[in-house]
Amino acid sequence: MRHAVTALSLVALLVCAAPVHAEKLKLRKPGRGFQMRITEFTIPAAGEREVCEFRQLPNKKPIDVQGFDLNMTAGGHHFVLWEYLGTDRNAADFPPPGDLIDAPGCVGVPPRDSFANNANLFGMQTSKARVRFPAGVAVRIEPHAFVYLNTHLRNPSPTEPLTAQAVFNIRPARKGTVKHHAQALVVGTFNDINIPPLGTQDLQVEWHTPVALNLVQVSTHQHKRGTHAAVHRVDAAGNDMGALFETFSWDHPGEKWYAPPMRLEAGEGLRVTCDWANPENRTVRFGVTTDDEMCFGTGYFYADDESVPVTGPGCLPQGAGLLCFAPKVN
Repeated sequence: MRHAVTALSLVALLVCAAPVHAEKLKLRKPGRGFQMRITEFTIPAAGEREVCEFRQLPNKKPIDVQGFDLNMTAGGHHFVLWEYLGTDRNAADFPPPGDLIDAPGCVGVPPRDSFANNANLFGMQTSKARVRFPAGVAVRIEPHAFVYLNTHLRNPSPTEPLTAQAVFNIRPARKGTVKHHAQALVVGTFNDINIPPLGTQDLQVEWHTPVALNLVQVSTHQHKRGTHAAVHRVDAAGNDMGALFETFSWDHPGEKWYAPPMRLEAGEGLRVTCDWANPENRTVRFGVTTDDEMCFGTGYFYADDESVPVTGPGCLPQGAGLLCFAPKVN
């Protein structure tokens, strides 16, 4: 899930109430690899926060990550581990560890070039998650990587503040077993979401790849008005070649893993379908909170030639992976 959004601002939420005591979240430490925690933070009653915290990973050598485990406070909308791949290697130019910044997708977090050079390593849409890549496939992380811990939670209590926590494990692949390095894929739209008051909308967008891609995982991302989402494979002319993934759950969509990978030839593409029902008496459009909406197909892929950066129509420049905005087709 290299989940990202276009440059948007978010006014920091004021937290006035004292945090509720919470026991430390537990997650069994891996025998190989390492474990990290985000600094605890407080969410006001009936509120939500999306925060980012800068860290350096402890690995002294490059590691190929084949597994990722997450345990987060209930109410989590997403957790993303972003890697900064820009040119600034001075940790003093980044927010100090423990300094949590309210920012959707870590947009606007220093340094200036962070958004264009942030790569989504791992993205989770549940409070508890366990990811294992297929044999021979892993995500490469460089030594002492600069990363952002991006946590988005909503507090369901109408009266009590919530203390939020997240802990995760990085599990490396066995030495000599990795043949391909996976990158994150995000394809969708932000221009065409326009759900009328007390109404519905169904939307299809389509993106075509200029180079061959090998998909190893496919999923979707919506917010709370989502009633259905799907990703279909299409040929160069837009003809349907079959469903890759479908869900009727916006908050726990699940995912489809492909082993062997699903091959997308150059010119073929992905058609992402999103359906919504709006119970409120206001129009809902694209946005970063759960009171807004999103429509993305997500997943992981690897290229035939990993030395050549992959891009395509509508794709924003990033350090790695694909973040592509697709045109409406219905």
